[in-house]
Amino acid sequence: MFEKEIIKHAESSPEEEVCGFILIKDDLTVRVERTLNQHENKKKCFSISPSKFLEHTLSGKIVGIYHSHPENTERPSKLDISMSEEMGVPYLIYSLITKKFFLYYPDSYNADKLTGRPYIKGFMECTCMFKDYFKKELNINISKWNKNYWLPEKDEDANKLLLKILNKNLNKITGQNIEKHDVLVFEVKKGKRFHVGIYTGDDYFIHQADKILSRKELLDNRWQSKIKEVYRHPSLV
Repeated sequence: MFEKEIIKHAESSPEEEVCGFILIKDDLTVRVERTLNQHENKKKCFSISPSKFLEHTLSGKIVGIYHSHPENTERPSKLDISMSEEMGVPYLIYSLITKKFFLYYPDSYNADKLTGRPYIKGFMECTCMFKDYFKKELNINISKWNKNYWLPEKDEDANKLLLKILNKNLNKITGQNIEKHDVLVFEVKKGKRFHVGIYTGDDYFIHQADKILSRKELLDNRWQSKIKEVYRHPSLV
């Protein structure tokens, strides 16, 4: 798993912020590319070669940029947020103090497509599809509904976080027909992590499941039987 490579890199140089790229390969698997921290104050900041960033940007291979925090928590600094927003690229931060990750998604991020995406932990999960769909199809930016896109490891904690965010920002729909753009929360297996999809109309929904490419799929009886909750954005009510 790519996060283990990032942890290994961070632990190899605990006296400075290490950094690098999270890239998607031609076969749609993920690789970590270490790069040199070019900042003068390596203990508190990092800087990546602009030419290397441009190279990966033009190739369309960048999933995100990672770096470590040797002396602070995993939360992004003001500079981290500013740079992530400027580049339009997610930042994955690992803290050597807390041993935790923080995945910051900038408001400026724009997904190039919704279908045909591989599952990538944190970066391309069902909740990311939900976020990207709203921005691409409805021009509604919901990035800041969730602060940290590196979701809790425990299914129960992840489910609580998801429902908290949905109940706070959307209207729960009961006793009504599902409409286009509604958010569908599935309980695929009892006691396990919830799954999210968005209804696209004409009996289809779009989603990002584990181990398959994101896609539109028929909302057949099997999927309908697994719907736990339905939510609708206030502007669509």
